[in-house]
Order: sequence, then C-alpha cells, then structure tokens
Amino acid sequence: MSILKIDMSKKEIVKEVFPKDNLVGGRAMIDYLLTEYGSPTAHPLSPAAPFIAAPGLLAGTSAPQSGRMSFGGKSPLTGGIKEANSGGTAGDKLGRLGIRAIMVQGKSDQWQVLKINAEGAVLEPAGDIVGMENYPACEKLRERYGKKISVIIIGPAGEMKLANSTVAVTDPEDRPARHAGRGGVGAMMGSKGLKAIVVDSAGVSLRKAADPDAFKQAVKVAVETIQNNPLREVFHSLGTNVCIDVDGDRGSLPTRNHRHGAFEKRKGLCANTMIELNNARGGSMGNACMPGCIVQCSPIFHDADGNHVTSALEYETVAMLGANLGIDDLDSVARMDRRCDELGLDTIEVGCAIGVLNDVGLFEFGDAPRAEAYIEEIAQGTPMGRIIGSGVTQTANVFGIDRIPAVKGQGIPAHSARSLKGWGVTYATSPQGADHTAGVVEDDPLNPVGQVERSRTAQILTAALDATGLCMFTFLAGTPEIIAPMVAALYGVGWTAADFEELGKEMLRQERAFNIKAGIGPEADGLPDWMRTDQLPPTGSVFDVSKKEIDQLFNF
Repeated sequence: MSILKIDMSKKEIVKEVFPKDNLVGGRAMIDYLLTEYGSPTAHPLSPAAPFIAAPGLLAGTSAPQSGRMSFGGKSPLTGGIKEANSGGTAGDKLGRLGIRAIMVQGKSDQWQVLKINAEGAVLEPAGDIVGMENYPACEKLRERYGKKISVIIIGPAGEMKLANSTVAVTDPEDRPARHAGRGGVGAMMGSKGLKAIVVDSAGVSLRKAADPDAFKQAVKVAVETIQNNPLREVFHSLGTNVCIDVDGDRGSLPTRNHRHGAFEKRKGLCANTMIELNNARGGSMGNACMPGCIVQCSPIFHDADGNHVTSALEYETVAMLGANLGIDDLDSVARMDRRCDELGLDTIEVGCAIGVLNDVGLFEFGDAPRAEAYIEEIAQGTPMGRIIGSGVTQTANVFGIDRIPAVKGQGIPAHSARSLKGWGVTYATSPQGADHTAGVVEDDPLNPVGQVERSRTAQILTAALDATGLCMFTFLAGTPEIIAPMVAALYGVGWTAADFEELGKEMLRQERAFNIKAGIGPEADGLPDWMRTDQLPPTGSVFDVSKKEIDQLFNF
C-alpha cells in the first residue's frame, strides 16, 4: 500500500510505501497525516495546509459497505481538524490500486486534474472544466479519460473556496451525487488548484487477503448479520427519509430555524410521499451509493415530467432544506439538493444559513422560491451568495444575529439536541464540530442522565468505523466483534475488537490535541446558550446536560 504525496507548487508526485501493519485508513489517516505534516496554526487554505483524501482499511475488497472515503484537513469553517466522508466508487478503485491516501500540499498557479491508474499518477491541466458545475464537468472528464473512471471533483463553490463547499464523488450511475459535505473540504481541495481527481482501476482485481479463508468467513458473517437486521429493510424500502416521521414523532425534527421539533406539514416531505411520487414518475428507492452496498438506502428522485433530479435525497437534506425552512414541497427540496450537488455545497449548512435570515427579515419560512434564489446567488458569486456559502456562523455574524445553530462554527444537523440529548452531547464535544455522523445516540432521549457515557462510546466506535471505510449502517451488523475479524484477516494481524476500540480512542485523542493547538480547547465544547434556556416544542425540553459532565467525556 502507498501514499501519494502531491506538491502542487512543483507539480511533483512522490509515491511512498506505507507500512502494511500500520492500521490507519480513512479518518484515521487524516488524523495521522495532519498531525505529522500539518500545522494547527496554519491558515486552512494556505499552501502549507494539507488536503487529504483517504479510502478506508477495507477499501477494494469484498467486505460489505466498505467503499466510503474520507476527505479532510484543517477546516476553513471550524478552524480545527475536519473529516468528511462520502460514498461513491472512488474509494473502492483506490483500494484496488493500493493507494492508502492522497496528500496534497502547495498551490498550483493553474487548475489541475490528478489522474491515477495502474501505471501511476500524473497532473494534467484541467482545461475547459474550470468553472464548470459538477455534472457537466464529469461528462467532460469521461469523454477525456474513459467511461469507467471514478471522479472526485469540486464545483464552483470549491473553486471560490467557500467555507461551505464540498467534494463530490461519482456514484455507481456516474453521477457526482455523493458528497463529502461538511467542514469546507471543497475549499481545502480548491485552495491547492486541484479541480478533480480521476481514478481508473481497469485491469485491477479486488485486493487479496492475507488469510483468504478467514476473510471470506468474516465477510459472510457480516453480510448475513446486516441482511437479517430488520432495520436493513426499513432503510432499503423507505430510505433515510423515514426519519422525517421518526424525528417528527419524537419532537426532534428541526423546524423553522430550530425553533420547533415537529413540522405540521411534514406529510409533504415524508418517505411515503417520496415513494408515491417516485412510483408515479419512474424514480426508485433502494439504490446503492457505492459498490458492495447491501443496505441500499438511497432514492433516485424524478420530477413531474419523469426526468432525473437527484440521486441522493436523504433525510438531512430534506429536513434542513424542508422543515427547517418551513417548506413542505419535496420537489422544491429536490431542486435545491440538485443545485447544491452541481455547485458543491453542503445542504445542512445551506439550510442553517438561510434559516437564520428569518431573524432579520430576509427570509420568510415556507418561501421556497426565495430559498432557491439564494442558492442561485451562491452560483453567481454575488456578495450575498458568498456570505451564505460561507456557512451559518459567518452569515449570522454579518447580519448581527446572535441566535446561531452551530457548534465550533459548523451548523447543527437535523436531529434536535434538546429532544435527543445524547446526540446533543456529541454535537457539543466532537472535535469535528456539530456533525450528525460523529456519534449517534438515541437511547432515553429526553433524560440527561448517562448521555455523556453513551456519546463517548458512540464517538469512539464511530471514529474507528470511519477508519475502515465502512458505512455507518454497518453497525446494523452489530458490534466491533463482527467488524474486527475482517480487518485482521485482510492484513494478517491479530486485530481484535479491543484494538478496534483503541483505534477510535487514539483518533479522538489526536483530533482533540490538534484542535487545542489550533486554539479550540474544552471551552468550545458546548451547545448555544439558547438551547439551554429556550424550550423546544412539542417536548418542552431544553438541553440540560451539565458542562461539568460534558467536560468528562474525553476522560479515557
């Protein structure tokens, strides 16, 4: 396995062998490389600040759900360490090619494309795709490099180096609909002058395990366990958008700028409505976002004329561009999702940023055309568009808004912390900022007791999972005892569930240490004050896990 070290200033590429027994990948690789080569005090978009892309430990194998890929560095949104991960086909291809990570430093004076195949890696001028939105740019790249490539790309938002920009990865249908969304990773990539990475694994087979029989058996156990979990069928049939009703029922659906936990018009957004529309229009449920996915939770959404709109209309997007903005029209939400995919924007952060504008009379809840118009302003690069594209904290600060739904500068996602207090602890404490994938906690949601312990466990296990390249839904397979044997057999090492847990702990230690050196210490571990004082209807709850308890989370 190797690391590609790219110096964009010199247009030099060094392929460095990475020790096989050093079991870091995905998010753990970002932690490792940023600690080794990054500076906590550097500007996130400076030539010295590395941009890192890393498939997981199990990439390029037959392990189920193993194709996710991590992107990160120092975030222009939070000022701290950041990892965002995505589905798509690139992680699998890079794993097959033996690439453990791509680390990009320096800055090119002209936009470049990094081409990677079995023969090696080379930088080439980006040419006419500069300034293009993601969909047409990917079409151009397929014309240039072949139909079977995977593409990692930034849109105009990343080229503008907006703090809310994403990195897009093409899905099994070759659409740039899978996004590493959070933290401004698109701006990190754009700051290097890197428009796209093209990955071609033609002629390269799946990776061979050190212990083939043990690996085959471990994979078999994982697949059967996932398939036998009743939640697999729920997500397969209804998609993640089933959470519109789940969160609505329990009062944790962000509505009208996080002022309510239930949306009276949620029927217009729910999974059943999406299914009805798709059945009538030729869309579909139950699609895979990456090779080897057996949950297949993604919908492909069509408009009233039967035309494809978006391939990843997930819960977070529907909630934050729908209920959080008081919008109940799924077609409007789908159009906004597609525009965000084309431009390379995080839908969570966009929803938060537009939502706060209600506080100064610049947005009326339910005004879908106005919300869509704001996204077009981002596309045009207007001053207002650049403000919104810089995230909710920057938007609020520009307009003098003090009620900001953010932690460490990053917008709070679509599970309300006042009604899901364990999830709130994760938002408050994660080195990644408020992040819906950093550690899911749903037990006893209105009771503050025990939530720190639950969040600690969830964050440790999620971090380790992010290192493997496995989708978070792999936890449908149960415990690390099911996941660890796949890693052990692939690499031929004695790696146990305890090692899996220790990896997660070490990752969080590294991330926290980086943030402290960057000036983001324990004092930043908390939710906005108004979440402790303002009751959230309909539960009437506030976030009441004490700061003293929260400060104990990293005691491990």
